[in-house]
Amino acid sequence: MSDVRTDGKRRIDQVLGDGFTAGIRDLDTDEVRRRRDLARAELEYLSLLRRLVQGRRDILRAEEERRTSGADSGSVVDQLSGILSEGTRGSSRGGAPRVALPEEEIALARRRVERLVSDASLSHLEGLSADDLRGAVERLDEEERGVSDLRGRVIGAHDVLQEEMKRRLRAEMGNSAS
Repeated sequence: MSDVRTDGKRRIDQVLGDGFTAGIRDLDTDEVRRRRDLARAELEYLSLLRRLVQGRRDILRAEEERRTSGADSGSVVDQLSGILSEGTRGSSRGGAPRVALPEEEIALARRRVERLVSDASLSHLEGLSADDLRGAVERLDEEERGVSDLRGRVIGAHDVLQEEMKRRLRAEMGNSAS
């Protein structure tokens, strides 16, 4: 998924790899925290990627709707802020990003989405054929499903590690109260 590498392996491969959350009770707290933070960083990357995919898909769907409705409500580009602010974008964990993504990861996510549908096409939507438009929406839908699936799996790993950190903190607090 992400091309971000740590110790010669992609971060996503580490987070979703066999053994990442196995035996966490036997790991020292610093290692559990490191793994949790690695999962959090991957979650932030996947969340950004998903938002980029959804935004581009929303633009293309708005152009499809404009064409099928026959209404001449102006170009989709002119309506961009309204399109991108409509509704929710699927489930959110409700928190602000906790890990700042480096510019290289943001650029990586943008390039990945641009490979699916070029930003040049987005600025000239009227020039796209109906088939090209539908194909681009389908590619973005497929990408969004894949990213969402990975994101859900990363959330699972993160939650296991976060719960272990909470368990340790509660145990520490209980021991210090004695």
